Formats: sequence, structure tokens, C-alpha cells
Amino acid sequence: MIPIQKNAQQGFTLLEVIVALTIVALCFSVLLGVISGGLGQTNRAETLAAAGSLAQSLLADLGTEIPIAPGETDGQFANGFRWRLRIEPYTDPTIPQNLSVGAFRALVQIAWGDDNQERSINLTTLRLGPKQPVR
Repeated sequence: MIPIQKNAQQGFTLLEVIVALTIVALCFSVLLGVISGGLGQTNRAETLAAAGSLAQSLLADLGTEIPIAPGETDGQFANGFRWRLRIEPYTDPTIPQNLSVGAFRALVQIAWGDDNQERSINLTTLRLGPKQPVR
């Protein structure tokens, strides 16, 4: 039988444990930075999607609830988004001038944020409407 040496070193030294904990801490800090950046991007994407949806709903109301007439209107939604709608005549030399309807360019701007970091989205479309505003 071969005798087993009992003085063999077992376990980790204090220096090895400190190095391992330092490596784990660095990995966690990098991982938390990546997760935080991903959450920020997700929040920005959700806000942009909400603004786009509000702009599309305003353009959908154009001609039904909002009359098609040159001018500019603005307002604010309950969730803090601000909107501005500008309608102007659209001129194209290929469109006959003797029609009772005319083309109008509608620009919707949805803005959010404070003065330091204001963001906005713009959507533009063309709509047909009466040449003379309905009174």
C-alpha cells in the first residue's frame, strides 16, 4: 500500500479568490450595461411606435372629423404627446384646374419630451378636398 501524503495543499488561496471575484464583478458590470442599453432602446422604440400611431390616427381623421382646409392646428394628447397639423394646397401642373376638388398636402408632427431633449416624428400625405372650404 502506498501512503497518502496529508500535507498536500487543498483549496484556493486568498489571492485566487480575490482575482476570481474581480473577474465576476467585471463581467456583471458589462452585462448590466448591455441590459440597461437594451432596455433604453426598447423604451425609445415603444415611444416612437406610439407617436407614429398617433400621427396615423390624426391623418385617418383628416376629411372626416378634421376638415380638409388650408391652415394649421395643434393640440396635446392625454399621454403628453403634442401634435401639430398643417394643411396646404398642393400644386401640380399636371392636375387640371377646372376640377371641384383640389389636392392638399397634410403634414402631421408629433413631439414629446422636454425642451432639452425634445423628439418628434413627421408624417406627410396628400388628400383630396373641396377647393373652397365648406362653411
